[in-house]
Amino acid sequence: MPKGGLLHAHLDATVNASFLLDLALKQPALHVRVSERVTSTTVVSLLPEFKALPSTEFSSASSVTDGSYVPGSWVSIQNARKSFDSSLGGPDGFDKWVIGALMINPTEAYNTHNTIEKA
Repeated sequence: MPKGGLLHAHLDATVNASFLLDLALKQPALHVRVSERVTSTTVVSLLPEFKALPSTEFSSASSVTDGSYVPGSWVSIQNARKSFDSSLGGPDGFDKWVIGALMINPTEAYNTHNTIEKA
């Protein structure tokens, strides 16, 4: 954009989150981690963190939903999606969780995050 053409923007308003996820899933270096295991009770509140890792740091961990997941450990985004617990929707549930974490939904916009301070 030309200087001054875009002074303030939010991710939700500039790029389609599904498109970003599709791009991310094509990147073998991209990994995801969470502060605790994703379960039916934590899936609504846990926010994923993403990072591209050098190949020397690739993780062998396979899931963020498995009981053996070590909180804060990196999992390849492809493995995390493929092994997302079926009770949480499997790969489609992973997509929904990630996209939901990247966007502010109408309930949040009008209630939870309805001021600059709350957002």
